[in-house]
Amino acid sequence: MPSKHLRLPTIADVAREAGVSLPTVSRVLTGSTPVRPETRLRVESAMTRLRYRPNGAARALVKGSQPIIGVIAPDTTAYGRTSMMTSIEERARATGNLVAVTILDPQDSEGVSAAVEVLLAQPIVGVIVLDYNSYNTTRLHAQLGAIPIATVTNGVDSDADVSHVLVDDRAAARAVTRHLLSRGHRTVHYVAVPYFGHRIHPRELGWRDALLDAGIEPPEPAASDWGSESALRAGADLAADSEVTAVFCPNDEIAFGVMRSMYDAGRRVPEDVAVAGIDDHPLSQSYVPSLTTYRLDWRWAGRVAIELLIDPTHALERSGTPDNKLVVRESSG
Repeated sequence: MPSKHLRLPTIADVAREAGVSLPTVSRVLTGSTPVRPETRLRVESAMTRLRYRPNGAARALVKGSQPIIGVIAPDTTAYGRTSMMTSIEERARATGNLVAVTILDPQDSEGVSAAVEVLLAQPIVGVIVLDYNSYNTTRLHAQLGAIPIATVTNGVDSDADVSHVLVDDRAAARAVTRHLLSRGHRTVHYVAVPYFGHRIHPRELGWRDALLDAGIEPPEPAASDWGSESALRAGADLAADSEVTAVFCPNDEIAFGVMRSMYDAGRRVPEDVAVAGIDDHPLSQSYVPSLTTYRLDWRWAGRVAIELLIDPTHALERSGTPDNKLVVRESSG
């Protein structure tokens, strides 16, 4: 959970490095009293060398504004991220913080750097980075300096050198695959999606785990991306194979596409093919047939992430336990 960091630089460290007094550093930070240009330059240079960032809450107090928690993410369109963002914003408001969301392509390093500098012009008290290891983390840390970072991980970057909360995708995928096997299927097929760093997605790893534990060699996955069109194509490929009787999808939106393709091919769900997903999307219950899925408590993950910035020692205690569980509905028979 909370990471072990080296001691963060303080205003006293800056004063010592610049060879000035504490009040002088304070005047540079607050702008409350004019400081000679050469002295300001020495203080600012010392802050850069030490990677010192002034405390966001203190800056907000001086400026008479609310402290801000920054959120950096590749996108917020997926159901899980949308749920986390809602939870983060609600918890931030309850604790007297504002939220500034920045959607950044991890491959655009210059764009990321420029956007982070815009964030740092605000009274930032901490930053939540979703898909942390998809970004240039060395550069992020260099820019953010002493500002705390937290992230939500699905297991791939669980060794991240920042405070993090785990949403266990791999365990969820194992549970769904085992459920489908328990219905008497000889094997379970999977729709594979790309993942950052050319890695295998934890949900695919969990699917493989469950099959291998049962002594079953995992079949070749159908290829897709996270979009609806590719999900329909993957579903059509699976529907054309009469040996396919069970399909596990990496999220519910892809499962909807696969079920549609099964319908178009004249294959009934669940009579001919069982289908299941992950996330417990709001439409899962109202889809026909209703979708078997695994509920991951994204709102809980968002609450923990923000608590890791506000009160890391008691983050889990204050956030309760996640409501994660297999939700069995019509689509798995």
